[in-house]
Amino acid sequence: MVAGSIAEELGISPGDHIIYINGIEPGDILDWRLAEGCEELILTVAGKNGGLTEYEIEKDYDESLGIVFDSPTIDAVRPCQNRCLFCFVDQLPKELRRSLYLKDDDYRLSFISGSYVTLTNLTDTDLERIMRLHLSPLYVSVHATEPELRRCLLNHNRAGLIMDVLKKLSEAGIVFHAQVVLCPGINDGMHLERTINDLYNLTSVHSLAVVPVGLTGHRQGLYNLYPCDGMAAQKLLQQVKSWQLKSLKERGGRFIFASDEFYTLAGQVIPSHQEYEEYPQLENGVGLARLLYNDWEAWQNRLPPSLAKETTATVVTGVSAGHYLEPIVNRLNEIKNLTLRLVLAANTFFGGHVTVAGLLTGHDILASLENHMQAGTVYLPRVMLREGKNLFLDGYTVDELSDKLGKELRIVSSLDDFLFNLFETESR
Repeated sequence: MVAGSIAEELGISPGDHIIYINGIEPGDILDWRLAEGCEELILTVAGKNGGLTEYEIEKDYDESLGIVFDSPTIDAVRPCQNRCLFCFVDQLPKELRRSLYLKDDDYRLSFISGSYVTLTNLTDTDLERIMRLHLSPLYVSVHATEPELRRCLLNHNRAGLIMDVLKKLSEAGIVFHAQVVLCPGINDGMHLERTINDLYNLTSVHSLAVVPVGLTGHRQGLYNLYPCDGMAAQKLLQQVKSWQLKSLKERGGRFIFASDEFYTLAGQVIPSHQEYEEYPQLENGVGLARLLYNDWEAWQNRLPPSLAKETTATVVTGVSAGHYLEPIVNRLNEIKNLTLRLVLAANTFFGGHVTVAGLLTGHDILASLENHMQAGTVYLPRVMLREGKNLFLDGYTVDELSDKLGKELRIVSSLDDFLFNLFETESR
């Protein structure tokens, strides 16, 4: 239950079962959300002891009851039917938590939480329901619009029908945010040009993100893929810029965006705040570096010349973030009584070309701090943790890692959060 919610006030607790909402047994999360939107509800709940309790509830139409289900969809999550050449799950090391190996491709989660789906497993009933309930926007992994190329990339017979599906849904008023995982030599160049053009001409596609393929060190027996290098990144950014200029003239917005990693690989400056418009592809790593710079710009004129006491702290993050954080840390170290260390942790757990902070594990953090015994308080970005939990990908909890290190760990969600902790909490 969500703290402070209606459900908590009613005494509904973990382990209870929702039997009916307004006399209807919810089949999935969409049924639940539709019923939960009513201002007057009758909720029938079976307690852990088996007894039934009926609650009559009056609330605002947009107020949640605060009930969290064991499964995000209530029923079983729709599994992925694809065998994508670049699937990250297929590249995971062995003996991780079982949940990490589950592949979902569920249109309901796309609508509710913005997760990307391929739409290859939709039935006619699913399509009708999306249109009838107007589930919009949806977040779609396109990768390529050429039918045969997309069938090859996804290893699914229906993958080539993507434009037919998008057009049918768009006629019902459904809008989309799309993504392309760029695999050099496969769906780049003229193939990417075709994909951009097809999606651009479908006005229901509101934005398109291009992200580089992620390759771990666990690809034995998988298709031979190559990482994006500096030259590939430069070509991609030139292609994106050309389409942005066209779209600004014709659509009034940029439409297509490249992930931050491409700018790092190409050695180019991150675009301005205005160029990300409303940050429609933030979850794809498009604009995260710009948000960091935005926070930094807001702090620069109010940095203290010195701290009241000697303060030592360490920031641990992924290698790819070093380009953005090093000048910030250097400036902060000009503050008297502050010693701040930046540790760029190599991803030994996944290996390969994985450099982002969000895929660092507890093992990686331990290894990176072996030679930093005077680390002080250790700060970690929240993206390292499983959403809603203090759990790293390899199963370490924050408390376990803190005990192993013998250091206080603080989890921060942004540069603004980190600086507030540093100046308003730790140094006082």
